[in-house]
Amino acid sequence: MKRRFSFLLIIFLLPLILTGCWDLRDIDQRAIIIAIGIDFEKTTPGSNFSYDQLVKLTAQLAIPQKLGAGAGQTPAMGEESVWNVSAVGRNLSMAIVNLQQRLQNEFFLAHARVVVISEEVAREGVSRYINFLTNNTEFRRLSHIVISEGRAEDILNTFPKTATIQGMFLNQLIENEVMRETMPDMRLIEFTIRSIDKGIDPVAIMVNSFGDVVKYSGIAVFRGDRLVGRMNKEEIWSFIQLAGNYSGGIEVVRDIKSNIGRITIKYTNIDSHIKPMRKDETFLFKVDILLEGILLAQEIDTDYTDEALFDNLEKRVRNEAKKEMEAVYYKIQQQYDADIIGFGERVRAYLPAEWNKIENWREEFKKVEIEIEMEVKIKQIGMYI
Repeated sequence: MKRRFSFLLIIFLLPLILTGCWDLRDIDQRAIIIAIGIDFEKTTPGSNFSYDQLVKLTAQLAIPQKLGAGAGQTPAMGEESVWNVSAVGRNLSMAIVNLQQRLQNEFFLAHARVVVISEEVAREGVSRYINFLTNNTEFRRLSHIVISEGRAEDILNTFPKTATIQGMFLNQLIENEVMRETMPDMRLIEFTIRSIDKGIDPVAIMVNSFGDVVKYSGIAVFRGDRLVGRMNKEEIWSFIQLAGNYSGGIEVVRDIKSNIGRITIKYTNIDSHIKPMRKDETFLFKVDILLEGILLAQEIDTDYTDEALFDNLEKRVRNEAKKEMEAVYYKIQQQYDADIIGFGERVRAYLPAEWNKIENWREEFKKVEIEIEMEVKIKQIGMYI
């Protein structure tokens, strides 16, 4: 009886197991989207659109036949391996519908690695445009969101000489910088969460292009889902040291002995802690940071094996780094009114009773104070000749 029951159970379960490939499609029957660009587009006289401003979607499609190469053959590079196709609509959903009508195969979003949004669109607010992507079951929530200084389609139409696929080039560019801890790792899902969170605002990588070169130029600062400002590369390093516990890039200071030549310090490690506390009618954030680095280069042959000179060098690096961090903090507080460091998150985590009393964190954020205590340790000074 038990054997018969087991046999019947297997028969009933087999159809459920064998349905895994019911919707299988060959790779040649899919339009594989690698990157997406979102711009505004003005309507032209005589067009069928009743809106003055439309959304332009640019999709970068991989051409599988061009990417595969046989023995002794060189695979296609750059614009030979992809097809950038665009469509417009009154919103992103309509632009995607219009885009699909230009393709013989159904588009496939699971391989999209990068979403490029123009600065013009970002200043209007991005939630209405990325909502379709976050709701789409195929789309990767870990894709990178990038803001272009000019038009997003121009970024996708720029093909660096070393890039097989431009979208993959952008993705690898960002991931390499994140791995070197010189750039914040902001994925689409994290950006979406921050854009609606009351205690922290999002940031995004900014890029520009000229000729056949694409490079990152800073970060875009958002208040909610709207772009309100930007930071350059040097400011990024101070920001991620404060917010992301990343070591950042380099520090350049004047030589201790001569004050003429410059010393370059490369940060290799960081230990950062931020503790909020109540102070009168506002909050005080105590920031304790330990930075470790190596002496990367020096223009003057000062002997830093001398203990006194070495101690003064560490103090100079500490003072410069602290000054730069304070400048970044006051910029985001006073100029942008955007809590991209996440001070509100820390109040909610460490002082929940105080957080529940706050009606508007943005108004509170304008009044908070910061106190930075920093220690710098230079572990290696190189070879002295």
